[in-house]
Amino acid sequence: MKTYLKICSAVLLSTSLLLGGCAKTGPTTTETTRTVSYQDQSYTIPANPSKVVALSNSISKMIYAVGGKAIARVESNEKLPSEIESLPSIGHTANPNMEQLVGLHPDLVLGLPSQHEKFKGQLDSNNIPSILINYDGINDNIPLLTLLGNIFHTEDKAKSVIEDYNKKIDTVKASIPKDKPVKVAVLRATGKSVTAETPLAITASMVRELGITNVVEQHLKDNVTSKTVPYSLETLTVDNPDIILVVTMGKKDEINATFAKEMTSNPAWNQLQAVKHDKVIFLPSQWFLLNPGLETPEAMAELVNIIYGVKVQLDK
Repeated sequence: MKTYLKICSAVLLSTSLLLGGCAKTGPTTTETTRTVSYQDQSYTIPANPSKVVALSNSISKMIYAVGGKAIARVESNEKLPSEIESLPSIGHTANPNMEQLVGLHPDLVLGLPSQHEKFKGQLDSNNIPSILINYDGINDNIPLLTLLGNIFHTEDKAKSVIEDYNKKIDTVKASIPKDKPVKVAVLRATGKSVTAETPLAITASMVRELGITNVVEQHLKDNVTSKTVPYSLETLTVDNPDIILVVTMGKKDEINATFAKEMTSNPAWNQLQAVKHDKVIFLPSQWFLLNPGLETPEAMAELVNIIYGVKVQLDK
């Protein structure tokens, strides 16, 4: 009997030591935050953000394209995809309702420095992580898609979207007739002035990407820092482009009055090649004033259609 008890005690002791040995590994720790990088800056965000708010619907479109989700949207004059349209609105991009935004308890807010820097302190005081994304030019699109894939852990989906995006742009470029050189001028018309776009602006940057000659560029210095520069009718007359592309910003009546004052009321205007051949094109703001994001290939295809009369078929 004593031998039996000793054996049982030994077994129990061994079992206890075995279980105790397992317990000594300690509890598993889970990281709650991580660091992501964008444009040479690092940001601390939740490890798995699930309540994201984008203060730009163009960014929201990219979020859903890479397989992510958002919990709110901002107002828009354009038709939005149904999954974004169904989200609650928190006001306009330039002036979101911050009380409503904070009340949603987001774990990450994505905004634009030019419009949302003034709200950074309020987000920080409410312990809401944020990334203010420089998203002015078409060259920002691919880095942003990569960032969003990282944020939502959908890197493979983001890579697929980027491949499709690049394929479409290559298709647009390949459609340009090589035997038809064309000179264009890209103007910016507002209610106050008529200027010329530099390649830092959306339309002029697309023209450059397509390899089309923009007569304005010959007057620019190497270190251009502005999206627009002064450009007189006198200079336009000397450059005499085949096509004039006009990007508008502001109220239509005020724009027309300013354009007439600075351009069309002068007899020299009617001597321009573009005017004689009815090639002065006013472009819609949706694609040509602000970064069209995922629709950049479609915007570039529209430019090719306007400039060369070539309709580019892009796969949906």
